Amino acid sequence: NNWELDVVVSDVKYVKVNDTTKFSLITIDNLQKMAMPVTLEIKTVTGKTDRVKLPVEIWERNNTWTFKYPSADEIQSVTYDPDKVFPDINPDNNVWNKPQ
Repeated sequence: NNWELDVVVSDVKYVKVNDTTKFSLITIDNLQKMAMPVTLEIKTVTGKTDRVKLPVEIWERNNTWTFKYPSADEIQSVTYDPDKVFPDINPDNNVWNKPQ
């Protein structure tokens, strides 16, 4: 087959009406048919950087995945495939940045 990979970091929401002291909900979408594991790099406004790895099985039932990320700090950015090892066809949508 000629399936392609295009994962987008589509949304970051804070629980309790944008209260950043609890946790956030990060949503990623797979816009194509190819399924791969997910590596995300999460940076907070305080400078903390964290990596989250999700298995390929998250794409078995849906093309959208939302997960809880525990952080008392506001998120500055979320980057899909920060090491650029996956064959993503559109790297322009791999980063979510905090709205200005």
